[in-house]
Amino acid sequence: MGATIGTVLLTFKTHSRYKDLIAEMEKKGYMDRWGELPNKVYILPACTLWHNYKSTDCALADLKNACTTLQILIENAVAVYATEFVGL
Repeated sequence: MGATIGTVLLTFKTHSRYKDLIAEMEKKGYMDRWGELPNKVYILPACTLWHNYKSTDCALADLKNACTTLQILIENAVAVYATEFVGL
């Protein structure tokens, strides 16, 4: 179902330690912000990340693997193919 490679937005909820999980996901190339310095940088809401070259299936697999590595319980998650970002 989620085999298209492109920009993926991933949001999730954990029981605890979401900052540790975000740090682990950043090692895999996920980001919690976008923009160009010195212009405006947009920061995504907590527990939301994006990657510019993944499939939705791969994003969820990366999240599951990171949770297993860190022994963090994931409550829910969704990954969507995102073609355009706009922020405040």
